[in-house]
Amino acid sequence: MIADLWKKWLCQRCRWLPAISLLPILYFLGWLIVLPLLLLPYNIPPQSLSLLGTFFTFIFFLLVLPSWAKYRWREKDSFLAFELKRSSIISAANILFKTCFLALCLVSFVLLPLFLFQWVAWRGIFSLPMIINGICLGVGVGVTEELIFRGWLWNELNYIFGFRRGTLFQALIFSFAHLIPFLKADLNFLELVLLLFGLFLLGLVLALRRILDHGSLIGCIGLHGGLVGVWFLINSSLLDISKNIPSLLIGPGGLSPNPIGSLIGICGLGLILVNYWKALAMAGRPFNGECKASFKGVTP
Repeated sequence: MIADLWKKWLCQRCRWLPAISLLPILYFLGWLIVLPLLLLPYNIPPQSLSLLGTFFTFIFFLLVLPSWAKYRWREKDSFLAFELKRSSIISAANILFKTCFLALCLVSFVLLPLFLFQWVAWRGIFSLPMIINGICLGVGVGVTEELIFRGWLWNELNYIFGFRRGTLFQALIFSFAHLIPFLKADLNFLELVLLLFGLFLLGLVLALRRILDHGSLIGCIGLHGGLVGVWFLINSSLLDISKNIPSLLIGPGGLSPNPIGSLIGICGLGLILVNYWKALAMAGRPFNGECKASFKGVTP
């Protein structure tokens, strides 16, 4: 009975209603589990509670995903919806290495001019806990956000709006979602526009990466997670970054800048985007047709 109601809810005529309500409902359920912890005599930090609530939200998301893929996208195996089973271990490792190296190159592209103007100095403090934190952060953010944005969200937007508009909308939502942590940073208008545009370009780059990987999320996870992990290590222990660097060159965020919102970062993302687009053209894989081949059963 519950399964039938769930199926009817997912396949209803208002295609957008399940999509916009899923994450808020799951987030609410995650917090319902966490709230009883407030009754304990221990003083649990709000950040820990928020992280725990987010963790349970993601667990619920993973539990819902198989039936969502089956009934809504007509894909019997949710892992096949993201092409996560068809890549061999060697192929997946090769893609991960290439995309993580690309992330390192992009961060280096941003930092090189800053070294030339001596706004950045090498500190080089290596520690095993810091390295482990960087790897765990990169893997955690890469897997969770790519499953949500390039996985579930993009498939949903393709299902509702078609592929071309879905591709643009997923990058737009991705950019605005990542703006939330910076709302307290008192950004000026130019910083806000550059950050949104940089995140939008990153969303498009990750989308093209998935197309180049025949629908697999592995390359997206490597590139996104690599950017997060590498920048965490650089900003926390490897480099001393001057506070006097203009935000246009290092990105907004004050003591924790986001280089994706810098002019140099935007140029780097633009170069990658053009290169990926040319790679699609050289491979004879049209943008629209190639995606529909990778997202079978999702586009209306």
